[in-house]
Amino acid sequence: MFTTIIESLADWNTATDARQKLQHTYLVAALVCVLGAGLTGLVNYELGQKILLAAFLCVAVFLVNAIAWALLQSFVLLRLSDRKPAASKQARKK
Repeated sequence: MFTTIIESLADWNTATDARQKLQHTYLVAALVCVLGAGLTGLVNYELGQKILLAAFLCVAVFLVNAIAWALLQSFVLLRLSDRKPAASKQARKK
């Protein structure tokens, strides 16, 4: 079982880039906080609410990060990739 988990993590490590890993980490942190808030809320309601706030913050950071990366990808990175072939064509003409 441990070898399967380690192999899955190794595959995930090679298949995803740093941005996707960060986004996955935010989602896992939010899930752990929600579960922790539920269990803690059974004993101490106010502490459970504070932990739940941390989960909402993780989800908010996930959404802001996703929007920022989408805007960066669409407005900046795609235009940079369009310019590189044009620059290489001009270099060949000279």
